Amino acid sequence: MTHDVHSVTFPVRYDECGPRGDARASVYMRLFQELAFAHSAALGFPLAWYEHHRFFWLLRRVNLVVLAPARYGDALFCTTRVAGARRVMARRINTAHRADGTLIAAAMADWIFTEGGVTPSRISQELRDAFPTLTRPVAPIPLEEVDPEEVRPTDGAPRNSLRIRLSDADAMGHANNAVYFDLLDDAVARSGGAATVDAHPRTYDLQYNSAAPVGAAVSERAWSDGRGWHYRLESDAGALHVHGRVIAELAPIGETQDVVR
Repeated sequence: MTHDVHSVTFPVRYDECGPRGDARASVYMRLFQELAFAHSAALGFPLAWYEHHRFFWLLRRVNLVVLAPARYGDALFCTTRVAGARRVMARRINTAHRADGTLIAAAMADWIFTEGGVTPSRISQELRDAFPTLTRPVAPIPLEEVDPEEVRPTDGAPRNSLRIRLSDADAMGHANNAVYFDLLDDAVARSGGAATVDAHPRTYDLQYNSAAPVGAAVSERAWSDGRGWHYRLESDAGALHVHGRVIAELAPIGETQDVVR
């Protein structure tokens, strides 16, 4: 085990499973986030270090592939690997395997290093010294925005209004990145895409543009392009918080492709 790789086994809890008994997509994102914290702490950078320096990581882009169901009581052997960095961005490759070796989920996640959770900042030299592969250059993979009016020019995609709840928040007071997976799944299911969010395999692609604070009034849209389902969450003022899609097939990108082959 190198400094750039860390593994932890997590049990799937009952409250993490949906109506079919499968772990929700958001569960994998929460496990991978917890794993990143554990990895950092193991090398001398616990949450207290970040809080003292006012440094925070914010998720920018994620490609998550859910290949098979995990159910209550399954022990998931989760591994994270630091794949590289570019100025303010660091990339992690994450996997979750069942005890029998079955690959359940894999994700490529690009994180932005910030001061105060607001200003992007060059990754601390202390972190670069502790994680050798942060010296490996990687290129951002932006996710193209899709205009719902272009996909459905006659009526667009219906809007649903909601507010970010206190229970959605992380320590910085805005919706945790995993919350958006639950919002996407819910919006897609309500719009007629329940089979897609229940499918194995299925692939999520999300890009995070701005944080949604607790209490914020937001509107969401979910619509199908005939192949998969797109999702968009905006503030009432029109600022984009997150956009992406889910598709009922294996569609990995970047380093995720190397994991699921």
